[in-house]
Amino acid sequence: MNDLYTKKWWEEFRQKQIEEILEITSQKNCDYTGGNSCNNPFENFDGSKDFGVPPLVGVCLRMQDKFQRAKAFCHDGNLKASTEGDQVKDIFRDMIGYSLIALGMLERDK
Repeated sequence: MNDLYTKKWWEEFRQKQIEEILEITSQKNCDYTGGNSCNNPFENFDGSKDFGVPPLVGVCLRMQDKFQRAKAFCHDGNLKASTEGDQVKDIFRDMIGYSLIALGMLERDK
């Protein structure tokens, strides 16, 4: 085992990742729900009802998209669509973001 990757490193790494995920999901939520004037954090997924798709199913479909990209990366070792940043890490960060959305929807709907 590499001495750099200790439990202390793991705790710091997790904290940093969560902070970054919270920041980017806040920004994305503003963009995807219609901007600062919209107060519904699930606005984009609630719109799926217009097509007969429950919002939670919409979230799961988006997560499935991310799993498909992760699977492609695991099979090929790279991703064809590449822009700035680390796309592979973004896949997993997005899945965490979608999981948070799903948890929020479950709380709202209980």
